[in-house]
Amino acid sequence: MNICRWVLPVVLLASTGCSGAASIDPLAPVPTRVDPNEVATPPLRVAWTVSSDDESGDSEVPVRAAAVGSRAVFVAYADRLDALDIDDGETLWEARLNGPLTFAPVAFHEGVLVATEGGWLWFNADGAPTATAALPGPVNDALLVGGAVVVVSGDQIALLDRTGGSDLSIVWTVSLPGGRRVGAGPDGTALYVTNEDGSVTALTAATGNVRWRSTEIVVAPLRPAVDRAVYVIDRNGRLHALRPRDGRREWSAKDVGVRVSGSPVVRDGLVWVPGLDAAVHAFTAGGGSHQHRIRGNGRLHLDLAVWGAWVVASPQYGPWVIVQGPRNRVGPADPGSPRILRIESDDSLALPPAVDSTQTTGVVVIDSAGTIRLLTPEQGAEGASRSSGAPAPDLGGSGPASR
Repeated sequence: MNICRWVLPVVLLASTGCSGAASIDPLAPVPTRVDPNEVATPPLRVAWTVSSDDESGDSEVPVRAAAVGSRAVFVAYADRLDALDIDDGETLWEARLNGPLTFAPVAFHEGVLVATEGGWLWFNADGAPTATAALPGPVNDALLVGGAVVVVSGDQIALLDRTGGSDLSIVWTVSLPGGRRVGAGPDGTALYVTNEDGSVTALTAATGNVRWRSTEIVVAPLRPAVDRAVYVIDRNGRLHALRPRDGRREWSAKDVGVRVSGSPVVRDGLVWVPGLDAAVHAFTAGGGSHQHRIRGNGRLHLDLAVWGAWVVASPQYGPWVIVQGPRNRVGPADPGSPRILRIESDDSLALPPAVDSTQTTGVVVIDSAGTIRLLTPEQGAEGASRSSGAPAPDLGGSGPASR
């Protein structure tokens, strides 16, 4: 294990599968339990489990959501950044920091990009800090788009990339007072920023040139989802679709008496949103018709995560809810039944789930006890726990190994 010292200025799981009620009623009943083996698409399972103790023997709890790269999972503690092997959870390297990160790490070019009070720093695959970039803070959002990272911070938005060997360069910056969250189109050519004043700004990703600014809807400062339209949430918690070419409203979702509490995601023709009713709701991407309501336990974290065909919701308490949209959907009158997995946890969830940008590696979850897990759809041999060398627990196995 390599330890880099650099001074700078997610429990036992058990799974049950569920089949959702085919209804557009916002008060649809809780889905019925079924055998997980009956779910056609392989459910996510535990590949490895990791926990860490400090010098006094107390559990260490990460302070930011993890970042998932092609070779490593990057985990931020109060004064340390860890890189864990994607295959078995073993520590590849550690980087000691003299202060906390100001934003969650971003997996970037086989390494990781982190934000500190002094700016951005890139660690390469071996854990060496080899590049820096100064941007004003605080960081409101960061998003990997087309091999570069879009950063919303201070009163500007910027594009960071590695264009000259190991150097970290600022490709462009645009003044954008009040910028909060950023989303990108499927092809990565356009960026859409929600602003503190309720407007939405569209930018060309390659140059930062402003395409349009929409004030038709007073939007909440949440990350927009982008597919055939730009999906935003207004200040009253209602879902809307904007036209990507000019920002004009295409439709507003039917008011089903539930206030949306976080950023939307799009998967297979459905827009999924978390609600203040502790449920995940699905609307049709083409017209905003309400299709599904999947109950969770407790308030959901603001952002949902998409991994492959699955949408991952993370309530503060109770099971994680992992949903796959129905394969056969005729229309509003016959929306089909989503596949649902509920993954139990002995501890409440500490941070939102993390997925890799290619959506091929898996989902990382961190609970309030500081336990980190990589969930993958792989079947057959199980990964090893960190230090014992024993098989990692399956969905009914034993507890985590400690470092």
